[in-house]
This record gives sequence, structure tokens and C-alpha cells, in this order.
Amino acid sequence: MKKHFLKKCLLLLCPFFGQQLAAQTLSFNPAVPLQNKQITFSYQPKGGDLEFSDDAKAMVAFYDGSKWKTNTVVLKKENNNWTGDYMLPENASFIALKFYQGEAVTPEASDNNQGKGYYSKVLSAGKKGVSGNYLAEAALRSGTTGEWSLNSFVTPVKNAKLIDSLLRLEEKLSPGSFRSTLFNYLDLKRITMSPADFDVFADGVMKSEIKKGNLNEQLLAGMQRYYNKIKNDKGADGVEQLIYKDYPKSATSRFLAYQKATNSKNYQADVEAYLQKFPYAEWKNAPDYQEYIYYTIYRGLGAHYFETNQIDKFLSLYQDINFKTGNEIYRWNITKGQMMGKVDRKMLYAVSNKIIPYLLQRQKDQSYLIDFGNDAQKAQENADNQMNDRLFTHIFLANNQEDYAGGNHYFQYLSKSGAYSNADLNAIHLNILTHLDDQKSLKTLLEQSVAANAVTPAMFDKLKLLYKSEHNGKEEGYDKYLASLMPDDKKAEMRAHVMANMVNYPLVPFSLEDADGKMVNSKDWADKIVVIDFWATWCRPCIMAFPGMQLLVDQYAKDPKVGVYMIGTMQFGDYKTKSVNYVRGEGFRFNLLHDAIGPKGEQDQVFKSLVPLFKSSAIPRKIIVKNGVVRYSSEGYSGSPSQLRDELSMAVEILRAEK
Repeated sequence: MKKHFLKKCLLLLCPFFGQQLAAQTLSFNPAVPLQNKQITFSYQPKGGDLEFSDDAKAMVAFYDGSKWKTNTVVLKKENNNWTGDYMLPENASFIALKFYQGEAVTPEASDNNQGKGYYSKVLSAGKKGVSGNYLAEAALRSGTTGEWSLNSFVTPVKNAKLIDSLLRLEEKLSPGSFRSTLFNYLDLKRITMSPADFDVFADGVMKSEIKKGNLNEQLLAGMQRYYNKIKNDKGADGVEQLIYKDYPKSATSRFLAYQKATNSKNYQADVEAYLQKFPYAEWKNAPDYQEYIYYTIYRGLGAHYFETNQIDKFLSLYQDINFKTGNEIYRWNITKGQMMGKVDRKMLYAVSNKIIPYLLQRQKDQSYLIDFGNDAQKAQENADNQMNDRLFTHIFLANNQEDYAGGNHYFQYLSKSGAYSNADLNAIHLNILTHLDDQKSLKTLLEQSVAANAVTPAMFDKLKLLYKSEHNGKEEGYDKYLASLMPDDKKAEMRAHVMANMVNYPLVPFSLEDADGKMVNSKDWADKIVVIDFWATWCRPCIMAFPGMQLLVDQYAKDPKVGVYMIGTMQFGDYKTKSVNYVRGEGFRFNLLHDAIGPKGEQDQVFKSLVPLFKSSAIPRKIIVKNGVVRYSSEGYSGSPSQLRDELSMAVEILRAEK
């Protein structure tokens, strides 16, 4: 009798048992898994994709009555079988397995019993059925688990007849209430009914549960979402009012009220009322996963206050908020206003003066921790970099408003990596120290900027003047002194970067018009190394790189073996006049060329001929040509004129040294 019962169990409850006896099989010990007991399973992969695997793995999924959980199980090979152990939790009602080799998400090979799956219900310790036995099977086989990864355990099929039969078994097993599995149950019922019939059915089921009372927050929140899912506004509103009444300070109430406030036509009044009802300080005393609510609200409210010139209210936001939120409000309003140039900078500086101390005070509060997977070091590095950017804005504004002492005060708060690495900020620092007549600090700034390779042409000019003033007006030894300031590791880093950008690509010969209307032919460069910068008047990074290109032009101005040409490309309208006027108007001394016009009127023929090399149509783009071949190619601009000059000059010298 016992053997007969076991055979029946294997055939009915575990449909994969007894199948493919000559192929893959799986068996459990005990034969039907029990709650809160360890199971041992034996997998025989013969005839399947894992038959010859030497590293098979198992992914186990179980249903605990409300949600699915997965774990990886390490397998051991014994003869031709793979075995594994797993401790089932006390609330498990169903288990499924998938076998694979490689990575779980993208396996090299896998076995799910030819789509039919390996699974079994889980019985109580007393070997009786438990709630969820059949519901879980219906969810797995129909692909309605809510977990996309479980769709690889079986081939999902929404078979209404099968699902209905399994749900009937579940209803018989758990008569009267499906509270613990309510929403899984409804999702499955939805497959078996017409939309209209299901909406009535779902409303009736949820009303029945509400009538029974003793409703917890999680259940009510689920009902509110489900009413929204089936577009039953009246039901959703009714449940929402119950949540506000029974759980007025809960996370669910907080979220629902947040949705209403931020989508309101009376945005400011309703969001301010929201913060009165759900204060940020109150949330901080018992924080949960809803920090994003306050981040979003304060950012939106900050932008609203700023745009409507409610500056006192804008500043008041900083009394409570953390660094992450305060940094974003500053970036989106103060930094944006400074960069766009459309906001009164006197006002921006006054506001920034009040905010920067708040940010510095909270810089180490680890509010970015969640964004970096709880890696405290990376979170702090990000906060420090963000603070560097905010300090740049503040110092820029101080310099603009001629508050040189005020701006100079904040350089001390830059991080070690940010202190001298920004050429534009170094240039501002030079101007500030010059106005403060701080000669000692000025020299230190210039030398440290050279060491960081973040120097503008004006800074080089100033350093040379300082050097000459200390050497009786003589320039002798200046180049050696300058070279000594650059650390060896920076030089090695630069060389590695240059070598990584070396290429070998034939240049299609061309003839282009220069700024004076004369034609320049690339065939005439046979005995030269030629640097070409592709740029456009509409390209801000291209224009920002001009000081660095001027440094390069000046370096090789007297060298007949090196040429530097600026090719304007992808421009529109009267591009020739615009290009020439801009370059000459800004005082740059460039050999300017205009890219050729294509058959459809596009000005990009030389650049377009090199796109297969670039694998991109982005500019700025620098190339170096030697003997009719492109030997170097780099895209973008780092922000440092001196670094750009050094990169290209190093590439030129490497190519010049070739035999």
C-alpha cells in the first residue's frame, strides 16, 4: 500500500517523475518535500544538454505563500548523477528547479525538462497539503509569478482550462479565504474570465476581505494598487481612505499622499501641506526606503521657488535636507543659472554664499551610500567630486562679482584630486591671487597646475614672467624648469594614452580652401607631420579646445617639419565667414581650412572619408598625418589646454622619432 501511494504521488504531484526514463530524471528525498526539512535531490542529465557538463549548477525557486524566492545550489557529481541539498523554510508551499552550466542569467546550456519544468508541491511537516500548493504551480506554468527569471524554469502557457482546474484544487485546499495569496490568486483568475466578468469578480473578492476586517497595511496597499490595475477608481479611492484612517503615518499613506500632492494643479500649496503632514525630520527619525520621495519633492519645490523668485523659501529648504538633495537643488538652479548666463549673477552669488556652508557641513553624511551599493568609499568620492563642482560655481561667481577674498577662501575645501586638476578653475585662481597680490601663493598655484597638467596659455605666460623675474630677466633654463614640474607618473600616463590612440589608416588626398580663399593640397605635406583638428562653430568643446591648439601652434610655429591645420566641418549657412570671423576675432593664429561640400550640400567630405576610422561622427576630433597616412586619432576635449598640447606634441615627437 505504501509503495502504491508513493508511485501515485510521483506520477500526479511531480509530473516529471517517471518520464524520459532513458533521458533526464530528477528525484527527491523525501519523495515529496516537506516544510522546514532538508531535501536531497538527484539529477540525472543523460540525453540532455548537460549530459557531458563538468560544472552543472542548480537554481532553486520556492513559493512562500506570498512571493517567490530563488537561490543557487552547489551540486556534487556522483557517477553520472548530480546531487544537491536544500533546506526548505517552514512556510514553503512549492519548489521548482532549473539546471544549467555557466551564468544563471545567460547560461551556456540549461535543462528545464524540455519546457515542462522540474517542480513539486511542498507538504507540511505532517505531510498535509498547504495553502499555495496549486496556486504556485498555476503561476509558474502560466508565467504569472511576477518574476521574469522564473519563466526559464518552464515554458509558460496561459492555458485557462489548466489554470482553472488548479485554482479549484487550491480553493478546495484553502476554503473561505485567499488573503495571504489574494493578488496572485486574482492574477490567475483573470486569465480564466472575460474582462468584464473578472472586474466584477475581483471587486467582490476584495470587498469580501474588507468586510471581514482586521486588514493590515500591506493588504490594503495591495488592494489599492489592484483597483488601479483594473481601473476601478471608486474602489481605489475607498481603500485609500481606509489606509489614511487606519494607518495615517504609514509608508503607504506617505506614498499615496505624495502622488496626489506632486500631481496637483495647486503644486506649491499641496506640496507644502504634504511636508507639514509628513515632515522630513519625522521620516529621518525612522528612515525607510522612501527617501526618494523627499529627494523628488525638495528638488521640484526648490526649482519652483527659484523660478518664481521665492528666494527665502528656496533657502529655507536647506535647514533639514541632506547633502545629496541639497547638492542637486544647487546644481539644478545655481550652477545651471551660472552656466546659462541668463540669471543675475549678483543674486546667484548672494544665494550661493548662504548655501555653500550647508553643503560643506553635510558633505560627509553618506547620503549617496544607497546609490553606490553601500560602498562608503565610492559614495564619499562621489560626494567630494560633487562638492568640487559646486565650489567651482561658487568661486566663479565670487570672481565674477570681484569678491576675490571671498572666492579665495573656498579653494581650501577642494578635495586633493580636485585642487589643481581643472584648468578653468586654475585660471580663475590665478586672477584672484593676482588681484590679492599674493605672489607666494601665485607661484605655488602655477607650479601645482603644471604638475596636474591643467594650465591655460595665460598661466604659462605668467609662470614665464615669474621665472624671468627670479633670473635677472633671462629665459635660459625655463624649459628645463617647466619639464621638472611634471611628475614622472603623469608623463608615463600621458605616453600610455598617446600610444593607445596610434592608428594606421590611409588618408584620401584632398584639396581645401583656406581662410584667404587659397587652395591647400594634402599631397604637399609629404615631408611633414601634420596635426588636423576637425571643429565647428556650433561645437562648444571644439571652441573650448582652441587655447590648447594655440599652444600647439606656437610650439611648432618655427618648425618647418610640423604643420597644424584647423578644418571647419559640418557647418551651415555662410560657414566660411562665420569660421574666419570667429577665429580671427578671438585672436587665434590658426591655419584655417573649410571642409569640402558633398553632393547633397553637406560640408563634411574630408571628415566623412575618415568616419570608418573614427567609428563616430563626433567632434572635436584630432588626427596626425605622416606620409599620407593617419597615424594618430583622438576624440573629445579633456578641459585642459596644456594637456591637449602635451598629448599632441608627444604624439608628434613619437612619430618624428620613427625610423
